[in-house]
Amino acid sequence: MTRGILIFLSAVLCPFICNGQPETDDISIEQCMQLARENYPQIKQLNLIDEAARYDISGVMKSWLPHLNISGKATYQSDVVEMPFDIPGFSFNLPHDQYSLVGEISQTIWDGGTARSQKEVYSTGAEVQKKQVEVSVYSINDRVAQIYLGILLIDGQLRQNDILEESLERNARQVQARIDNGTAYRSDLDMIRVQELNCEQQKDGLLTDRKAYLEMLEKLTGTSLQGRHLTIPADDAATTASCAITRPELFLYEAQVQQNEAQLRQLNSRISPKFSLSIQGGIGRPGLNILENSFQPYYTAGIKMSWDIGALYTRKSEKRKLGTQLRTIESDKETFLLNTSLNATQMQGAIDKARAQIDKDKEIISLQASIREAGEEQYRNGTISMSDLMDRISDEYNARATESIHEVQLLMAIYDLKNCIGYSDGTTK
Repeated sequence: MTRGILIFLSAVLCPFICNGQPETDDISIEQCMQLARENYPQIKQLNLIDEAARYDISGVMKSWLPHLNISGKATYQSDVVEMPFDIPGFSFNLPHDQYSLVGEISQTIWDGGTARSQKEVYSTGAEVQKKQVEVSVYSINDRVAQIYLGILLIDGQLRQNDILEESLERNARQVQARIDNGTAYRSDLDMIRVQELNCEQQKDGLLTDRKAYLEMLEKLTGTSLQGRHLTIPADDAATTASCAITRPELFLYEAQVQQNEAQLRQLNSRISPKFSLSIQGGIGRPGLNILENSFQPYYTAGIKMSWDIGALYTRKSEKRKLGTQLRTIESDKETFLLNTSLNATQMQGAIDKARAQIDKDKEIISLQASIREAGEEQYRNGTISMSDLMDRISDEYNARATESIHEVQLLMAIYDLKNCIGYSDGTTK
């Protein structure tokens, strides 16, 4: 009966107990990069650039709205038009004081492409600024990779430290048994204890370093990583090496070329004539009929043309200047691609080297493990000393630690290559 009640309570309460335990979430290096990008203060400039561009473009497009201009004047003239002869029954007497109040509505009907070209200049200029921010923010990926992989390196060293501790504990139990049987010295156990203390000391230092690295990663990403498991990235350098260069600098060069083209179109629009409709209405003394010496309302309507040919004087030099800027952009792009290609080749060599080292590490570990096992057997048979066995245990530990370092170095080389040619997985935009 009691057993049945316990089983029933376990079945009922187990789901609640399990649900109450927090599960460890995995987080990848790419997720950390994205979080760091979103948390980086400079990324806020992207929205500010868009907002400023919208204001500039809105101001340009308002040039197509009807413009209302109101003007008035009151003047006194020292002399006025007079008839050189008298006409019987007709008097012509213009006043010396004259007044007018005029309102004019004008509507642009053709601006020679000025508004459109100015809009393109503002749009492309904003795009250049955004790409410059992207280039600056891109450097955060390398910082995240270095810290993230540094934590993985520490985790690998901690795992090897645990393996060494287990080996020492196993041998300590065997030595204690031999001491109890009178076939081993207490000093043998002391030697193992010294190595265990060294392991504990090294573990404490590694945990302190890991905490500092994790805090730096949390500050970069702006999120808590406590209890979250950092996943080990896949070795996909073979795929990465075959990808085209997608660095944000290339998008910056493209935006600069588009800006240059927009500035050239704006240069062309400056030499085009402009047409507008105009309607004036007003009241004045005299009005349009200057023979009437009284206040008269009036209006005029027509088409205006303006053509500023002064832009022709500097057009040739400005076109040459824009051409020079375009060639500079193209030269910078070619230089960047060459340097990036050279760096990528060097980094691919570092990846191949790390892979070859890891292959040898596995063989060395297998041999060192076999030597250590033989040493343990030889110590039990009394053919070698504890000092010799400790040397063999240390050699195996060093081989495993070296492999762990080489594995992280391989990942670092892979992400150096990724950072060099650009991330093709959406990490950057």
